[in-house]
Amino acid sequence: MRLLLIEGLPGTGKTTLASHLCASALNEGRKSRWYLEEAADHPVHPRSLGALKSRADYPSQCLQRWQRFVDEARSTDTLHILEGSAFQSTVRFMMEQGRADIDDYIDEFEKILAPLSPSFIYLRPENAEKHLRATAIHRRPGWTRKVAVYIEQTPYARSYGLRGEGGMHRFWADYASLCDALVNRLSMPLSRTAIATGPQSIDKETG
Repeated sequence: MRLLLIEGLPGTGKTTLASHLCASALNEGRKSRWYLEEAADHPVHPRSLGALKSRADYPSQCLQRWQRFVDEARSTDTLHILEGSAFQSTVRFMMEQGRADIDDYIDEFEKILAPLSPSFIYLRPENAEKHLRATAIHRRPGWTRKVAVYIEQTPYARSYGLRGEGGMHRFWADYASLCDALVNRLSMPLSRTAIATGPQSIDKETG
């Protein structure tokens, strides 16, 4: 395995787990790199790519970046740990835009990553909506307002009449259901981890 993907809702502990696994691998003498979600120098989803998320070619742009990443990473023995890159930085944006080609994207995504023998960790709260409500309280009103306003403006939210904080929680619950379905499509080794309701990660504004 040269690639470990970690996914989950905001506050499920993606960042905390990624940092611990990277440190553990380094302590064992293995080369390892952890890429913080939405980092400016992220090898697949740098912050600048987010500006393209509403474009029709956004999924293909992501797949091209994944292909370049795989081409470079397959020649090394480094363990690459990416959090939020499989779903949160792509599928979530596709859902926001109301796209119908998410399954096709995931199928192509898996084909591209196959040379790195990836594994997938899915952090799933038992109750997605309760978890997000607890996370919103933990991250304070500023985070909640910012995310709620952002989601309210997406085509998905407009289609379903999602507004305010309640609309934000409904969006994340729908996203969790989508992730559940996509995880069931994956053929790579998968670890599902049920977590308790409430934020599990360090404070991080990006989710």
